[in-house]
Amino acid sequence: MTKNTGKKKVGRKSLMLRLCIFAFVVYAVVLLIDMQIDIANRNRQLNELAQRVETQRISNKELERQLAMGMDQEHIERVARERLGFIAPDETVFVDVSGS
Repeated sequence: MTKNTGKKKVGRKSLMLRLCIFAFVVYAVVLLIDMQIDIANRNRQLNELAQRVETQRISNKELERQLAMGMDQEHIERVARERLGFIAPDETVFVDVSGS
């Protein structure tokens, strides 16, 4: 009877070893899938940031162009009229309140 008990112990050890290896393989596969998802998300974020950087570069170039124009009197007057709503002292402004 002692021989039969020894085979059961070896069989159980072998089964436990196989279960541990299987669990490790499943864990590694899940970990790799999670890492791939994380990499894909980070690549998407990187692409979005690259687009934002390019948009900002374009904006910066436009601002540099405006700075290069400097203190041109016509430019100052145009900005004052369009953005700030200023008028010249001798001008009369008519506002259309009809809504159309």
